[in-house]
Amino acid sequence: MSTTEWQWRDSSGGADHLQRVATNAVFTRTRTAYRAYIDHASTCATCAVDSGRCVTAEELWSLYRATTS
Repeated sequence: MSTTEWQWRDSSGGADHLQRVATNAVFTRTRTAYRAYIDHASTCATCAVDSGRCVTAEELWSLYRATTS
């Protein structure tokens, strides 16, 4: 399964063009990973106090970055 695909986009009066877009599965996976990271950061006492990230936040961020690569 491809992580991206090309779709035709209307350019409102100009020539149409191809635009690279993420497939639904990739978008859902990326959004879910990012949401897990944000939810953790908003409830973690360590993340709220320390400008660095805790171990769990680092792991969640790594998972998110893996979905965007």
